[in-house]
Amino acid sequence: MKKNTKIIGLVAAPFTPMTPDGAVNLKIIPKHATKLKDDGLKGVFVGETTGEGMLMTDEERKEVAEKWIAEQSDAFKVIVHVGTTSSKQSNQLAVHAQKNGAYAIGCMGPMFLKPTRIEELVGFCTEVALGAPGLPFYH
Repeated sequence: MKKNTKIIGLVAAPFTPMTPDGAVNLKIIPKHATKLKDDGLKGVFVGETTGEGMLMTDEERKEVAEKWIAEQSDAFKVIVHVGTTSSKQSNQLAVHAQKNGAYAIGCMGPMFLKPTRIEELVGFCTEVALGAPGLPFYH
């Protein structure tokens, strides 16, 4: 797959499917991906706020990322949100995303104990981005 090419077209932020008891329902993701591809979308940004990323464990987030990455192609890119309140934890999610072939990573800054200076935010983002030096980084 071509890396670092600009995505031209619509990228969705899909929900993470859950079972009635609150477990991640991975088996629905391929069907959801097919529907989005059939609708002409060019990619997805998974695991962020509309994807319930902040409510899942790191292991659940990794499983969801892997399932979406398995649906990736040159025409359908997967951006994985790796943000958490910990730069070390986010770095490890970034490492996982790159290792598993994500197109790019994204990260919101910490939501609790927010940086009070721009240098702190840059430091946080730097540590996260260093986990996936071969991928585009969206903040």
